[in-house]
Amino acid sequence: MHKRLNVLASCVSIVVLSSCARATDKTLSPPSDTQWVNVEVQNPSPYTKPFPLEVRYISHKCMKKRISGVDGSVITEPSYNVIKIPVQQGDNDLWKAKIAMTGGGSCNWTLSAFNLGIEYIDATHLGKDLVTGTAVGATIAFDDDASRNGQFSSVYGNLNLSPKYFPYIRERKLGKKENSLSLLGKENFISLRAFNLSEIIFKPQLDESKVVKFIGLEKKTKGSYPKIVYPNGTTAPERTLFPNFDLVDKMKVK
Repeated sequence: MHKRLNVLASCVSIVVLSSCARATDKTLSPPSDTQWVNVEVQNPSPYTKPFPLEVRYISHKCMKKRISGVDGSVITEPSYNVIKIPVQQGDNDLWKAKIAMTGGGSCNWTLSAFNLGIEYIDATHLGKDLVTGTAVGATIAFDDDASRNGQFSSVYGNLNLSPKYFPYIRERKLGKKENSLSLLGKENFISLRAFNLSEIIFKPQLDESKVVKFIGLEKKTKGSYPKIVYPNGTTAPERTLFPNFDLVDKMKVK
């Protein structure tokens, strides 16, 4: 279903050292003076729903070691603790949750990153054979470890995000034949490196008047390519891999 945090939740090398093999205590015990991040997600449609927050904590106290599969060297790295926090529905379809900045426990867990967002839970209103697809939202990083891939924009203070999305139907005709309904955004997951953040409000806009379709091939033949069909009936240039969000956003449909 929805995108997961890119985490190193376990020892994945071929040879595991004894220090890594010992179970890490992942018990969370936020201290009374911890700061909290308040999260609000506005559900834009009866056909969508916020998914549980995917939260990653990091520990620089309970380090782990593994053998590199490349050169056999010993790599020492932090431990990770991934949990899900449910969001609770309130008034006006506003869903809320809160996350402790300091997770505490014997490993001194601290907040590293979390995912929030929405996904379709019902696709049949746009096609009787449709199943629900992938989710969209935002990844909020709180340390350099989580944002080290360089794709995160720095933000300061509290956040109010209102990204726009359109329905995106993928018709797969090869292999696992399936027609799925996902959400198309300018970014599927906005990547932000947060500083001094105590509240984030996520109010996505969903415009179902513009449906984008990906139509896969029925069989692989030389010179044939999948098609992307825009809401006004035009098709994207041959070999286009992803829909042009800005084009869809500006497009006029009857």
